[in-house]
Amino acid sequence: MFKVLLWDNTGESALWAKKFLKRDVEIIRTLRPDDPDKVEVLMRGDWNFVLIFENGQRELFDEIFKKLRAVNFSTENIVFANDIDSWLNHPAAVFALLKPQAHDQFYRYWNFFNHRRWHYYHTASAEGLHYLATAADNFVIRTAYIESKSHASDELKIFHDLVKKFYGGVDDSSGYFLELGANIGTAGIYFLKKIAPNMKWLAFEPDPENFKLLRVNTILNDLEDRATLVNCGLGDKFDELIMYRNLSNPGGNGIFNKWLPSERNAPTEKIKVIPLDSYLAENKIAVAEIKYIWIDTEGFEAQVLLGAKNFLTQNAPPIFMEFNPMPWNRSGYFDRLVELLKSVGYTHFIWMLDIIQRGQGKIYPIDKLFDWKSSDAWIGSLGDIFLIKNLA
Repeated sequence: MFKVLLWDNTGESALWAKKFLKRDVEIIRTLRPDDPDKVEVLMRGDWNFVLIFENGQRELFDEIFKKLRAVNFSTENIVFANDIDSWLNHPAAVFALLKPQAHDQFYRYWNFFNHRRWHYYHTASAEGLHYLATAADNFVIRTAYIESKSHASDELKIFHDLVKKFYGGVDDSSGYFLELGANIGTAGIYFLKKIAPNMKWLAFEPDPENFKLLRVNTILNDLEDRATLVNCGLGDKFDELIMYRNLSNPGGNGIFNKWLPSERNAPTEKIKVIPLDSYLAENKIAVAEIKYIWIDTEGFEAQVLLGAKNFLTQNAPPIFMEFNPMPWNRSGYFDRLVELLKSVGYTHFIWMLDIIQRGQGKIYPIDKLFDWKSSDAWIGSLGDIFLIKNLA
């Protein structure tokens, strides 16, 4: 039996150990950040391996190990649990500690990170669907490759089930799944291929690189005859804006990333923005044809929906949207957005995290959104919401 010492600075070691460690591995102790005897426990050496869960504190641990090695204490069997390179440098730990089913995921991690060192693009197949993304994408393509799962597939299925429950269902034999902020297309592709195979897809994506991949993924999944892809952003007026790039998560590119310290020096791209109402009118798309709205525009949701006021007044379909109170409030659009939603008939909402984490979602009145108006929580941190119409 191998004995393991966990040094947990993130609070995730218990769930991680349950998922990955073999049953016969003995955890002799879990060290917390406020434990005063961490180094002494480490130096006792009554363990076979130490697994460290660090939170951006690698320099701190490197300094500790440097001092230990200075007194001839071996740090050979110390592994950073969430660092694939650390596991690669300790292959004995992989086979001694990890469940057999975890080996496959380990090698998926290894292949994923090794591939991205040498290639600009990465491919993945998940649930019978196929995707191409930049190798730097540490979010969408990583989920598909390592977990063999399409990004947001759980949320899309829940969205469809909620529509059945609160809207009496929607006729999926025709009409559009409208996606605002499509990234490389994983949400729309999954919805059309797995949930509503007779619908069409209208997708807007302003970033040129993401849009190129969106087109490729549409072709890879045989959807080009059912997809209308538009390379521009949406807002409440015609404009040109500066978009800030998120290099490790291109789906996180956004207008308001300038407020996030880690993105302030990120590369930028000038994008065109148009009102959705103008696009639908110019292209003669009847508002009744829009059956679902899926919107994730990294804090620009308020402007996007205000630019669709005429459409929403005539036809307010089920909406799944990211809830971003800080950028909505800082940009002065929070009150206008909530008032718009109320005026076109949305009366309540559900937190998607409630359903994902607890299996059920509490229904809140729409004015409950104002409770977070002054929140400085960053984009996406408060999760997604499902809007409900005309609920008494």
